[in-house]
Amino acid sequence: MPCTDPIILIGTHRSGTTWLGDVFSRHPALAYFEEPRHVWTWGNAYTRDDVLTEHHARPRVKAHIRKTFDSFVRASAKDRLVEKTPSNTLRLRFIREVYPEARIVMVVRDGRSVLRSTDEIMSGGVPMSKVIGRARQTPLLEWPAFAGQAGGAVLRRLTGKKLAYWGPRPAGWRSWIGADHPDVILARQWAGCMTRALDDAEALEREGRPPILRFRYEDVLSNPRRVLGQICAHCEIDSPESILNYASESADPTRADKWRAELDGQTLARARPHMEPVLERLGYRWDERAPGSEGEALGAVEGESERLCS
Repeated sequence: MPCTDPIILIGTHRSGTTWLGDVFSRHPALAYFEEPRHVWTWGNAYTRDDVLTEHHARPRVKAHIRKTFDSFVRASAKDRLVEKTPSNTLRLRFIREVYPEARIVMVVRDGRSVLRSTDEIMSGGVPMSKVIGRARQTPLLEWPAFAGQAGGAVLRRLTGKKLAYWGPRPAGWRSWIGADHPDVILARQWAGCMTRALDDAEALEREGRPPILRFRYEDVLSNPRRVLGQICAHCEIDSPESILNYASESADPTRADKWRAELDGQTLARARPHMEPVLERLGYRWDERAPGSEGEALGAVEGESERLCS
């Protein structure tokens, strides 16, 4: 029997999706697939960026993706797919075309935390185990599209040089490299990913598609049982206690504000023009400690901050 009603976790790079995916994986009925980029890009590997829309969801592509995920769920001896791939922030329309029935949930995180964490990754380099794992997953016909990225990551790791770029590739990403300060590149990357995700979510809902639940990573860390309870209800997950218990035990609220101690004034000044409009759209305030007000549930109220589950 084919797998239906998958749970797709949308969140840009370094926004807490790895931890959240691990939380979902604790449920005995959920088959968790971590970052299967090769599945989502099958048949579309040679695009100039990571943006995919319904026009890329050709019948053969849709059939391949659904068949691959069906096989994964069956091999896992589970009932339902849970998946997270950061570049999918740029593919909401594509995903909705492939899986009209999917339960899509979107985590948002203060972009300054994302900038700090991404810079850390770029300084340390991509682990070779990840490069090798990705290479093994990539179909042979798509190797030329992957080889350039992999080669650059390996070379910079061997030479100890900081990566020039890492993570999802919004429209225009290539023109930033060498033209903008690294802090600006990271700010534009986060803003580009989140703007695309929010715009597409709004447009899909205006078209009458199923709602996409938005929630803040910071809120999950501060009150995991309450926020994840709302998420499980939205996804219609039966008997979610294993999820709620693990989240409560492993949530670390101190992670939310690390950027305050580690980002200097110059970095923040360079990032602010690019990040602040999107942060405000999400209910964050540049000069305030906490985002928005609590108790705002997903609804039909105008404004992204009022649609955030918290």
